[in-house]
Amino acid sequence: MYGMVNRALQELIVQEHGEAAWQRIKSQAGVSHEEFSSMAPYDDKITYDLAIAASAVLDAPLDLLLDAFGRFWVQFAQRSSYAILLEQAGKDLHEILPMLNELHTRLALSFPELQPPSFEVLEDTPEHILLRYETFRPALAPFVIGLLHGLAEMVKTPIEVDHLEAKGEEHDADLFRIRFVAA
Repeated sequence: MYGMVNRALQELIVQEHGEAAWQRIKSQAGVSHEEFSSMAPYDDKITYDLAIAASAVLDAPLDLLLDAFGRFWVQFAQRSSYAILLEQAGKDLHEILPMLNELHTRLALSFPELQPPSFEVLEDTPEHILLRYETFRPALAPFVIGLLHGLAEMVKTPIEVDHLEAKGEEHDADLFRIRFVAA
């Protein structure tokens, strides 16, 4: 993953739990980097080790931590130099979700080693969106759930997300239903 991901995780941890917690997490994860360069690729293992260590140090279930990170990721992206891509993706989830692959294609111009996931809208109605998510990286469904909530908060749309199918032996991708709820 690119350093931008690790920087966002660091920012979330420091903002919510302080610099000392981040230093304990880095130590437990065996990560010696003082800073992560946003534009540089890093081994995925570093990001996973940081997330697992954060779960242990903060005594928080990994799924909840990844969900919170997904929500935070949208805020982080909105403050980055790539905020314009989010703005151009659409004004609501019906427009944004089908554009996620295009957004990653544009990011790949700046991040040549980017290995993005694939998102496919299978069904789009006024009540819900059925979204297929595929990646070679394991265990990121909770992050995607948080990301979906973060995108919904960005466009001020209350949602609920159901994880209908998990990638594994029976399914080659995750399947989510995003339900629009009355405010």
